[in-house]
This record gives sequence, C-alpha cells and structure tokens, in this order.
Amino acid sequence: MCFRIVSPHEMDLDAGKISFKSPIGAALMGKKAGEIAEAQAPSGALRLRIESITPPACSEMVN
Repeated sequence: MCFRIVSPHEMDLDAGKISFKSPIGAALMGKKAGEIAEAQAPSGALRLRIESITPPACSEMVN
C-alpha cells in the first residue's frame, strides 16, 4: 500500500490520499522508515510497517 497524508479537505481514498486526522494517518505521523505504526480502524486493529517515506515533488505541492 502507498499513502499520501493530506489535510482533511484533500482526502481521496481512491487516490491513496488519507487525512492526517484519520486513524491510519494519525498513526503514521512522526514515524520513520522501518518503524511500525499501529492504528485502530473501523475494520479492526492494523499494524503497518513503514517501508519508505518520499517527499512530494514540488509540482505536486502547487495548487
């Protein structure tokens, strides 16, 4: 899985954009590559291993 953490108004699950306020987004915040994030989602408990973190390209940051 690949996620982009965004503000709540930019959330688009089909595009892999999750809100930093969502259970998964909140669990991923502040984590580093190689760490495990644990989240309680509506579907149950999740353990996510962070493989890598890539900053967005500059062109993706401009509206």
